[in-house]
Amino acid sequence: MRISRMVWIVLAVAMGIVIAAPVGAGEAKLLTGDVWQKMSKDEKVAFIWGAGQVVTIEQAIMDKLPEMRQETFSAKVVEGMADTDMNQVVTTIDGFYAANPDKLDTAVFRVIWDEMIRPNIRTGIGGRPLQ
Repeated sequence: MRISRMVWIVLAVAMGIVIAAPVGAGEAKLLTGDVWQKMSKDEKVAFIWGAGQVVTIEQAIMDKLPEMRQETFSAKVVEGMADTDMNQVVTTIDGFYAANPDKLDTAVFRVIWDEMIRPNIRTGIGGRPLQ
């Protein structure tokens, strides 16, 4: 099952929030490998699909309002994960945690960014150089 460009924009927005926003006391905790490993495959796919919906919404907005088009986090998700199958995303995340049992506290969205998006984009958010 392929994920549309719009779905990846939704995923990007969600990931941008996770990567950019610090988590303070009383705020929702990020999904990490500790919980991810206990989820069923269907739950994992549903999580990825839901996050992808945020990407889809932002892309739809950018399509209708060209002045909103920017090199946003969502745009980078679309660029870095074009034509990526949802099951492939789940497999990559599972593989990361299996290979790095000492990194189960790493956020799932961080794994997606580092393992799947960043290697496939030329510039970072806002056209900034990748670090």
